[in-house]
Amino acid sequence: MRRMLVNKPNGEQTIIPVLDGGKYNDSANVLWDELADGPMPVGIVLGKMARQGSSLVELQDYIPAHLNAVLPVTKAAKIESLITCYEAEIYAYIVHTEKTWAADKKTQEILAQVLAVGSVPLDMYWRDITGTSNPMTYADLQSLASAILARGLVADTKLAEKITAVNAATTLTQVDSVTW
Repeated sequence: MRRMLVNKPNGEQTIIPVLDGGKYNDSANVLWDELADGPMPVGIVLGKMARQGSSLVELQDYIPAHLNAVLPVTKAAKIESLITCYEAEIYAYIVHTEKTWAADKKTQEILAQVLAVGSVPLDMYWRDITGTSNPMTYADLQSLASAILARGLVADTKLAEKITAVNAATTLTQVDSVTW
């Protein structure tokens, strides 16, 4: 099976497999065809390639049509990745009062339910990540919840800043530069 480097109708530049005897429906948008041009050159940067004579050259910038086709998808994928990082951060174990506590979604929901009652029994406990029961007062549980909340607020602010940067990006490089 051979490959072709093509500019798709939506502007995206991509490499497609072509079965023996097959062809691309718009030959004007074929930049490289292994059948006619030989093996696909090494180092192709999709969206930056142009044909000059019998060679492929890498342009300095992305082709506008390619950028318009892939930028929205790239931004959406980046935002999804950032949200995954955010969730990993807010549900990670938390160290508080020299112990490490679970702070996953279920644990946070249970903690909120316990605190909603407004008080706890005298023999109240909360298990740390080792499973050890630790005596806890209502104030102790509020303090743990406050630590989880404070961490969550910092992560939420960070997420909002990162999403703003992604949405403001006008190039793939700018989108790729946004990291958690």
